[in-house]
Amino acid sequence: MTDQILCYSCSKSRFKISVKKSTLIKGINLLLCDQCISSGYEPRWAIILAGRQYGSELVKEYVLNHKYYGEEISATELLV
Repeated sequence: MTDQILCYSCSKSRFKISVKKSTLIKGINLLLCDQCISSGYEPRWAIILAGRQYGSELVKEYVLNHKYYGEEISATELLV
């Protein structure tokens, strides 16, 4: 039986996962499925952490264009 791995972004079990460097947080490798890579998605948690660490301007495109899975990211999540 072949094991499936969870995509960090969509949290779906996939047979094929690729390692991709985060475009928001330098030095972090993400395990993403082809669908999330081609859509330009990042994990919701990575967007929040990058927004807190580097400022909301960096993650503005991801938040406004909802380039992540999950609930909408609020301004308070980026500021806390």
